Amino acid sequence: MNYERRPTWGSYAVNSMVNKIIAVNVVVHLLKLFSSSPNTIIHLFGLSPKLVTTQFYIWQPLTYMFLHADFWHIFFNMLMTWFLGTTLESVWGPKRFLKYYISCGLGGAVFSAIFTFSGPPVIGASAAVFGLYLAYAMMFPNNYVFIYFLFPVKAKHLVTFLAVIQLVYGISGSAGIAYFAHLGGMAAGLLFFKQEIKNTRLWMRLRGWLLSYNQNKKKNDWDIQESAKIDSILDKIAAKGFENLSATEKRILENYSRKQKEDSE
Repeated sequence: MNYERRPTWGSYAVNSMVNKIIAVNVVVHLLKLFSSSPNTIIHLFGLSPKLVTTQFYIWQPLTYMFLHADFWHIFFNMLMTWFLGTTLESVWGPKRFLKYYISCGLGGAVFSAIFTFSGPPVIGASAAVFGLYLAYAMMFPNNYVFIYFLFPVKAKHLVTFLAVIQLVYGISGSAGIAYFAHLGGMAAGLLFFKQEIKNTRLWMRLRGWLLSYNQNKKKNDWDIQESAKIDSILDKIAAKGFENLSATEKRILENYSRKQKEDSE
């Protein structure tokens, strides 16, 4: 990874992308809160994969991530958006941060469509937030995140734990929380980081092994072909004598003899 420096909090401008995202979420939540028909808003703008595909509610994979169920739902999502997002935006800049945030939200929509196609509407920024967890752990794996502001856990360990928990609860069919949307946000984050993953030591070792394997395979294939040529030439010598070899066959035999001598030295 090329993120050598530790993140700094510093002073973040009021018009930072993180603050704009939080502001939009708060405004949308207030509009829903004071609406006479909040369920209609959720029906129209929450994520129902069946409505997206059958009635072409194509805006829902984007709008669902700005809707929340209640105060605590939006509070914790926006708290983590600010806590993780300000650090990421300070490294990436606002445009790349927004692209990443939206990509993770869309990843959550894709996983929801795949694994909970006929379920109730999905709402919330959790998929995007889980993408932020993933990004923070990728960039600052050994930095500590304080759980409940009390318990320090390295980011890489926290993200691994979160991913396993979401998978376990998602497979168990626990209702009420969009576990697969969370996993979709993290999966989208991994795709976003694919170039960084390719540059990791593990990938470089695997790539080196594959290159070595291909080179050895090509060498073995070449050796088999050369061995077949030499056998054919030796058979011709036995049948007709060395003097009946063509110039090309004599050159192949001479090169093979020289190579065998060099390999034995």
